[in-house]
Amino acid sequence: MAKSSLPQPPLGGNYQQYTYVTYDGLEADWLGDERRLCSYLMGSPSKHHNSDEVNCNGGRYSPGALVWVLLSKKKPKDIQNCNSGYHDTALHKKRRNKKNKNKGSADAESEEQHNNVEHESSQAALYNRSKKEFFLRARVISDDEVVNDESSEQERSKRRVFVRYSKGATYRVRAYNLLSILEPSVHKVALPPFVVITPETHIYRRIAKVHTTPDDSFMEIGCDYGITVDKIQTSLEEAGDVPKEWPSETNNEVSIDEKNEDDSGCARVSCVGVDRSIESIDIANERYPKCKFLLANVLVPEEMSMLRTTCEASLRGEAPSIICVDINGNREIDGVLKCVQMILNEKWKRQPRMIIVKSRFLYWDLKERKKQQE
Repeated sequence: MAKSSLPQPPLGGNYQQYTYVTYDGLEADWLGDERRLCSYLMGSPSKHHNSDEVNCNGGRYSPGALVWVLLSKKKPKDIQNCNSGYHDTALHKKRRNKKNKNKGSADAESEEQHNNVEHESSQAALYNRSKKEFFLRARVISDDEVVNDESSEQERSKRRVFVRYSKGATYRVRAYNLLSILEPSVHKVALPPFVVITPETHIYRRIAKVHTTPDDSFMEIGCDYGITVDKIQTSLEEAGDVPKEWPSETNNEVSIDEKNEDDSGCARVSCVGVDRSIESIDIANERYPKCKFLLANVLVPEEMSMLRTTCEASLRGEAPSIICVDINGNREIDGVLKCVQMILNEKWKRQPRMIIVKSRFLYWDLKERKKQQE
């Protein structure tokens, strides 16, 4: 039986066509360098790079790449106390000193966590990273530490990458503790919009947290009690916004986006949750007052249009740039695809750059489609 075609925006509009990709395919081939991802996508249009120019850069992070710095497993994070660049570095030093004092046990734990990296599949390696806690966002300054070309993948992953945090502190972080962010400025210029398919809730939430930046606005369809929406809101507030060019002491002016306020002067929100359950929306509003939650069934065209109008009135940027879809991960593929098509049919003020979908069936279906194309 022929497979259903994957949803796309209506022809004749101003929207680009979406590229469907599994979460592991996206992360394995994205190191802050759009050429790596274009190489992975094989045939995806890139008006800025031809096939002769594709260079995977030896697995190095590009200068200026935005990354998450991860903490090792069981290492507590302390974002709330990081009110200055000093604390960013101090926490790293504290962790390092503790590791030196307990070298035997700490080294054993680190070796166990990163053991056999050379023989693992890329998906298994990503799973190990997913067990680590997020620390802060940072910007890569350089990734030029000399590594022997004959070194194993495990040894190369131990090299140190020089990064800068949001408060200005700099530090050299192990490469295996970095996770690349696909930020809007790079995505819009060099890459097509994505529909990213994930099979499980913890992966779905991690992908959303990784790639939603302070320049984005976020919406989740099927938010239930609002847990994912709150995680993204907290991340945007606490993890830091790192500029590409560090401002000089003589130029500290901050530009304000006029669309961060509505016509009445009220501040717009960054995150919106949507669910068709009145009970779920009531609980979400009670638990997470900083976020906005809306009652709507997106499979009903009139309610989807009402949702778009509400976003135009109250969401930063007047439309979501990241949309997450969790309408039950075990739902049949056709139901999930119908929801995605409803999103793409809507005339948003700006095209969502990434739609993240949780669906086990669609994840494995996309894997099978990729195999058939090879």
